[in-house]
Amino acid sequence: MQRSNLYPYLVPGLFNPEWEEIVVPIGHGVHATLFEDHESEGGIVHATVSPEGLRSEGLTAEEAHRIALENLERFATGEQEWGISAKMLGRPGDAVHFLLFSDHPRAAACLRLPHLYAQATHLLEADEICACVPQRESLVVFPKRDRAYREMVVSKIREIEADARRPITFELFELTSEGVRPFVE
Repeated sequence: MQRSNLYPYLVPGLFNPEWEEIVVPIGHGVHATLFEDHESEGGIVHATVSPEGLRSEGLTAEEAHRIALENLERFATGEQEWGISAKMLGRPGDAVHFLLFSDHPRAAACLRLPHLYAQATHLLEADEICACVPQRESLVVFPKRDRAYREMVVSKIREIEADARRPITFELFELTSEGVRPFVE
């Protein structure tokens, strides 16, 4: 296993209960799992990392997730040749504004980036931040505002992402300075 190719991915559920020891529960049934990615002519080839694979490398699940997040952070910030598309749609003060991470299988996993909350509060000019990971290739981050706003945003996300190939969840997460946690009304 090449540690530089280790990445976290969000998945909607625990695919293999025997692997519970190496996944990180995020909330709403979503888990962070580990994949080893390799580039090919046809795109990225993902290989699931098993508990045995980690043991053979002498890695604990905690160490592997730390390495995977570091790799994702380098990737997402464009320190590698290409990164994830990240755009702000709308502006603070507009009826709707949000950050969209998209166009890459690692986009949803950006929910776990350590600096996401600080970046989001700065760019969105809001202290309370929510996020939704409707599918593997998208992460939507927006101001928490009020319940009507959240419901409107999620309704629009459901409409746009209805036919996603790799759905995750339309449930909301709350970003804080301590990390990410499930949001419950």
